[in-house]
Amino acid sequence: MIQNKEIVDDLNDLVKINNDRIHGYEDAIKDNEDTSLNDLFRHMVIQSEQFRSQLAEHIVRIDGKGVADFDSTDLTSKLHRAWIDIKSAVTGKDRSTILSSVEFGENAAVEAYKDAIEKDQIPAYIKEDLQKQLSELTAAYDKIKGLHTAA
Repeated sequence: MIQNKEIVDDLNDLVKINNDRIHGYEDAIKDNEDTSLNDLFRHMVIQSEQFRSQLAEHIVRIDGKGVADFDSTDLTSKLHRAWIDIKSAVTGKDRSTILSSVEFGENAAVEAYKDAIEKDQIPAYIKEDLQKQLSELTAAYDKIKGLHTAA
């Protein structure tokens, strides 16, 4: 039997991933002096805010409650962001280093979405939205990877 709590937990995990992504890009903007990258990073922040809102709507529909913690982040991502901060301080805000860190974070987000989509308890109508978000995340990952390769 499908448990709403399991579905809500899985969606809350994706909310946390998007929170991590938002915080990671905000940190990357602070650590970066390239305006073209900052414009791209701001777009990614807005994208994750939209994803997070859509996930929150699904959570409310399923159990009538809000998202567990809209500002909550995943511990591994907190460690990743701390690593970005340390690495950028040591390397002097190097473009290639920032892109490498962002690429790592994007890959983690893509993998988290793939894992969620594979779960049986997620209803088809939610999986459809997750698949759309994954498609956009994959495009973002490919863009960052391309910029990093070119750097």
